[in-house]
Formats: sequence, C-alpha cells, structure tokens
Amino acid sequence: MRFDQPPRPSPSLVPSPERVAAGMAEIRARAEKEVAAAFGRTAKPAAIPQLVSGTANTFSAPEWVWPERIARGKLTVLGGAPGSGKSAFVTDVIARVTAGSAWPCQEGMAPQGAVLLIAPQGDADVFGLRFRAAGGELTQLHTLREVKDGAKTRPFDFEKDVAGLNPLIEGIKDLRLIAIDALPVPGGRGAAAARKTEALFEQLAALACRHNVAVLAIARQSGGDYLSRKPVPFGSLPLTAATTAFLVEIDPNDEGRRLLLQVKNELSGDPGTLAFGIVRRENAAAIALAPAKPIVTPRAFTARNAPGFNSAKADAIAFLRGLFAHTPQIKVREIEQEARAVGLLGANQPLSQCRPLRDARAALDLIVIRAGFGPGGSWVWAKPDAAEADQSEATSVTSPPIQPAPAQTQDADGWSERRHV
Repeated sequence: MRFDQPPRPSPSLVPSPERVAAGMAEIRARAEKEVAAAFGRTAKPAAIPQLVSGTANTFSAPEWVWPERIARGKLTVLGGAPGSGKSAFVTDVIARVTAGSAWPCQEGMAPQGAVLLIAPQGDADVFGLRFRAAGGELTQLHTLREVKDGAKTRPFDFEKDVAGLNPLIEGIKDLRLIAIDALPVPGGRGAAAARKTEALFEQLAALACRHNVAVLAIARQSGGDYLSRKPVPFGSLPLTAATTAFLVEIDPNDEGRRLLLQVKNELSGDPGTLAFGIVRRENAAAIALAPAKPIVTPRAFTARNAPGFNSAKADAIAFLRGLFAHTPQIKVREIEQEARAVGLLGANQPLSQCRPLRDARAALDLIVIRAGFGPGGSWVWAKPDAAEADQSEATSVTSPPIQPAPAQTQDADGWSERRHV
C-alpha cells in the first residue's frame, strides 16, 4: 500500500512573521477596547521615554555645609548600632551650624544658619540640654515633632507628612540643614522592605534638592540590641538616593571611643575617619571630638573586626594594650621579653613569628619603625602619633638625639592633649 504526502501549501498562503505580529497587535487592541467598554475604563497609554540633551543639563559645584561630608541640596544618611552615639553626634552638628562654629580636625567653618530638627520620637528636654551643652544658638533652631490632623495631634509620620513640609521650609529664613532623628526604616533584606526604604530616601533627597538644603537623617533600623550593641546591617540599605553616608561604630579596643566611618561619598574622596567620645557637660551628654584623625579606614576596620580575626588574638590585644598604656613606643626586644614572661612567646621564638601578636599590633594601629642605625639602632613598635613625630629624626644618622615623644594627659573631659614631658 502506498501513502502519498499531502501537497504543500503555496508560499503565498503562509503568513509572514510581520503579518502575524500585526494581527496579534490588532487582536490585543480590539480586546482592550472591549474591556474598556465593559468596565467603563480607558486603556492606559504606554510610557514615553524622555530624552534630555547634554546641553540642557545644569552643573554646579557642591555647596558644603560640612566640607566633603554634608552638602546642600543632598541627602546624607547616618547609621550605627543602638547606643553608639548617633543622636549626640547629630546634636553636635546642629549646634555647630546654628553657631557657625569650626568643624573638627581643621575641616573648615560651618556656615551659620537656621536648622530644622524633625524628631517625632525624641525627648525635647534631653535634646535641649544636649544642644545647650554643645554650644548651639537657640534663635537659629526650629523643631518639628507633631502635626495637627483634624481635631487631633499626632507624631510626624515620614510616610504621610513629608509632602506637607514644603510651605514650612519656605517660611524658614536662611535654612541650612534639616536634621532627622530618627528615620524609621524597615529591617530585613526582603524586596518589600528595600522598596519602602528606597521610597523614603528618595522623598528626602527630592526635598533637599527642591529647597537647596542639606538633609542629615539618622537611619534607625529594627533589630538593634542595646545590650549587646550589635550593629544592624546598615550596608544592606538601598542608599542610591543618598549622596553621602556614614556609620558610627564603637571602637572595640576602647569602648569609650566612637569612630565615624565613611560608607558612601559621591562628591569627594574619603575625608578621613573621625574619633569622638561621649562626655558629660552641664547635666547632659555631649561629644568630644579627637583633635587628630585616627589612622584607620572603613575597609581596615571591617577586616580587623571580623569574627575570626578577633577571636584568635584577644589575649594578645589585652597584653599590648597594657604595655602601651603609659608609653608611646617600645623596643621589639623588650616586647619579646614581656611576652615570654606571660607565655605568649616561646623561649626562642621571635616576635615576627607570633601570629596573634602581629594581628594584635594591626588591631591597635601600632606601627613598626627603625630607631637609629648601626649597632645602636633597634626596631620599635610605636603608636601612630609617636611614629610620625619621630620618623624624620629616625631616618637620619646625623640627626640630633630623638626627643621624647608626646605623652598623653587627660583633661577634665577625659580626652587627651599633646604635651611634651
């Protein structure tokens, strides 16, 4: 039995891909019209991309409230663990702007002007005492905590009330800074939480740009622990709308010292880490900024405080901290003698072959330098400020004897000043 294949259709009868696409578009358009007629709705037109020519863009140099840290017309976000001193730090920034005071570490002067503080959950008495202790000018301060909603008064809500700030901001003369303590952002790494946080940041960034005013917002995330001082995952926040972002961390080597670390900066390089402590002044907590910047970068701080890095060297850190408590530098052979006495080094083990002590030196920012040359020279471990003071003299054979390094003495606030002894 023979089976013949059916005849192939003529090519003229097979629709081309273009005809198929056009037919599908026609069917879709007809269906949209029928749905609109049935439900009384009109089809939403497609979005049209808007192109902007390069010549139509306007560019201007940033206007700094705090040079290389806080700019006018931009959003700055500040994060940190609960109890790390974020509110005290922001209070100090507010006080300097209202008084036109100098920024620390010779970073310029704050342009004196008005500041709007938005603090729905903050205690007015606590802030007032802190602000006075920081030397702020009350006539330049404006505070927003509540809004009138019909016949009731409720706390300011960032999701509902940001749009209503426009007329209020326009009515404040010479407004330089809007400080927010604090902006509640949802915790977790889910997409919904990220979109909600990003929307809040975008609103504040648009507000800053619209009024050419700097916005400094403390990001308060859920999940923080005041007892363990466990940091929340600040780096996971969607910081696209923020121009600059900083993180306040407690120094693991000194619980009384805080470090201000840069997380993001779209307008400048890293201006350097700042160190400060919380002190008591006039019945309120205030901050005392260190006169010099510590030699630690955000990347180095993160690396040296990784769980595996810390656990292996706790004894070595405590040992070196005790040795350098009252002296700026110690010879390597003297460190070896002390380490052998407490069992951190073997009888014939050199310091260079002890991993815990090497890691502890890095954690405490100690520097290795050469003091002198020839038979009388020796290697020493030194604190950064002592190493900088002695380096120029230590590198020259014909230089005069090394002067005593600056000793550290405490003032009334518990912070040191350089004095030669």
